[in-house]
Amino acid sequence: MLIAVLNQKGGAGKTTLATNLAAAAHLAGRRTTLLDLDRQGSAFDWYKARTDGSKLDGLAVCRADKALTLPKLRELGRGADVVVCDGPPRLGDVTRAAAVAADLIIIPLRPGGYDLWACDETMELLDSADEIRMSVERRAAPRIIVLNGASPRTRAFAHVADALAKEQRSACPVVIHNLTAFAECVPFGEAVMTMFPGSKAAREIEALYAHVILCSSRTSASKSEDRDAALH
Repeated sequence: MLIAVLNQKGGAGKTTLATNLAAAAHLAGRRTTLLDLDRQGSAFDWYKARTDGSKLDGLAVCRADKALTLPKLRELGRGADVVVCDGPPRLGDVTRAAAVAADLIIIPLRPGGYDLWACDETMELLDSADEIRMSVERRAAPRIIVLNGASPRTRAFAHVADALAKEQRSACPVVIHNLTAFAECVPFGEAVMTMFPGSKAAREIEALYAHVILCSSRTSASKSEDRDAALH
């Protein structure tokens, strides 16, 4: 399963979600690789900060900040059960390549007008990636919009939630809140589940990971149905 965390808006929280989701997969016993597609290399820096003896030992992070073909992306994740791609803060060939390769796309969205407007450009690029996928007889990748860094009692949160509903874009039922735990674990190369187990932040990431697995299983079932239909 290749999960791409993508949004052209900088500061949307892509790296926070990517590192913590990769950690959740690793802690669930899945062989996991995190691909850092951003030239800034924040996810790789997070990896380097981790000390020996961590519960995240074995969670590999690789830098791949140039556009790669589908076979190359798959090769980087060879041997892994789960590959998480931390996308760059810009639209371009790297983002499109990840979108074409992905089995599932996560779009972190901070509640705010600027972020909502920028999301439209991301969706357009994902549409173009789907056209490429369909040209080689691959289904469009499911998209999960995750409200990230949220404060639910604010007008901004209500506005974005209403706007998504009106545009018939389904937001993920799991909301990631603006919690200090996410920032506090970064300098140590840890995740909220390892540094703050049982915390609200940890529970939210665990719930998001469970939702991702659910969506992935549905996608796998659809692929099986397609193969069965083709055989008949």
